[in-house]
Amino acid sequence: MFNKLKKLLTGAKSNEPAQKDHDISLAVTAMMVEIMLIDGKLDDKEHQTIVNTVQKRFSLTSAEVDTLIEEAKVAHDKSTDLHQFTSQILKHYSTQERIDFLAELWQVALADGEIDPYEEQLIRRVANLVGVYHNEYIQAKIQARDMPI
Repeated sequence: MFNKLKKLLTGAKSNEPAQKDHDISLAVTAMMVEIMLIDGKLDDKEHQTIVNTVQKRFSLTSAEVDTLIEEAKVAHDKSTDLHQFTSQILKHYSTQERIDFLAELWQVALADGEIDPYEEQLIRRVANLVGVYHNEYIQAKIQARDMPI
């Protein structure tokens, strides 16, 4: 009985980093999906930007990225607010990582060649929720414009 308990506790600890990685990747991807969907247009360029960004950020295979995007769409559909996603980002990312994340959101918004007012408003709200100051928000926007898509 003691060995089973020890094994259970040890197993839970070894699974914890993998769960954290999944939580943050799901949160980041769900926010990107939210940006893609907020203007009411499903744009292939925005979708491809999400695929490329997620694959690069989390070092995932194409199949893993596709699965993660589908999970993010489901999580997005079930969500009632942004807090469940932004709290993960705030908890696990440094300030610079949060600025880089905002730049990636801007890239998704810029992918179709225009920034919808809803996209801009949502990114501003996300910046507030993840604790990024206005000057850093602007820095992320400029950074996104200079990044190759």
